[in-house]
Amino acid sequence: MKKFIENIGFYSIRIFTNIGIFSILTFNTFRAILKAPVYIPQIVEQFIYIGRRSLVLVLVISVFVGLAIGVEVGFQMTGFTPHWMAGGLILRTILIDIGPLTLGLVLSGRISAGIASELGTMKVTEQIDALRSFAIDPVEYLISPRLIAAMFAVPTLLIFSNFTSIFFGYYSCHMTISLSWSAFVKGLRFSFDFKDVIISLIKAFTFGIAIVISGAYYGLNSQRGAKGVGKATTQAVVLASIMVFILSYVVSLVMFYI
Repeated sequence: MKKFIENIGFYSIRIFTNIGIFSILTFNTFRAILKAPVYIPQIVEQFIYIGRRSLVLVLVISVFVGLAIGVEVGFQMTGFTPHWMAGGLILRTILIDIGPLTLGLVLSGRISAGIASELGTMKVTEQIDALRSFAIDPVEYLISPRLIAAMFAVPTLLIFSNFTSIFFGYYSCHMTISLSWSAFVKGLRFSFDFKDVIISLIKAFTFGIAIVISGAYYGLNSQRGAKGVGKATTQAVVLASIMVFILSYVVSLVMFYI
């Protein structure tokens, strides 16, 4: 019984300590945004890394997401259900939930892992200590540019992803239930709500923040050696993926019910 209570205390202290370190890192990163004009070249470089170099991967996955949704929606359009309603179902499914979630999970595996491994390697090789010795704040120089870039790159990627998924959702319905373009557009117009677009972009914006902070947190706190960096990378992806689902729920709850 004593050992059990000690374990509860140990893990409770550990959890709250990590939450505190994570919160301080988040606060310092947002505070460093005030010095963003100094780091314009780094922001542009990170925007290219997060945005342009992820575009092909995002588009390929979006194609198959759209095809899968089109098949499933088309299968439901049986009996007395008008086929033109498939357009609205595809639109709202992709905009509100599937599009942002898919993008968030894809970028969690690519961006968060990359940030964690890069910063973890820099810590192991004492490059971060070298920055501090030159009076350069690692948060300002390494994390803040990535955060700013992600705030713009992830919503931009989501726009391309949503358009691609919606179009291939139509194509899939056209192949399965012979849905015409005019009927698909009728469904889009019937179901379109600009609020759905805002929700989708807000989710992408918050996902970008979570992905960068998760990678930075585990990268800066990684242990020495290849094993420590690998563990930090894995933990960053897990945390980013969990936060994507949590933020998706929170944004939907706030936008629809509060």
